[in-house]
Amino acid sequence: MTELIKYNEGLLEVADNKLKLLIETEHDINHPGPYFDIINKQLDYVNLIKERMKLINEKVNVDSR
Repeated sequence: MTELIKYNEGLLEVADNKLKLLIETEHDINHPGPYFDIINKQLDYVNLIKERMKLINEKVNVDSR
């Protein structure tokens, strides 16, 4: 289970870095739609990983009781 937690922490770190880079990137002011779509998808992915880690941690805490 610890391998799974470490794996998800690595995924979260990479996804957070990608999100930061996307936010810092300049985008076409005339056509911002695709830029914001990409950011929203990345933000959803980051939130998905955080929820997954939360569920794994809860499962580990329940199993250790």
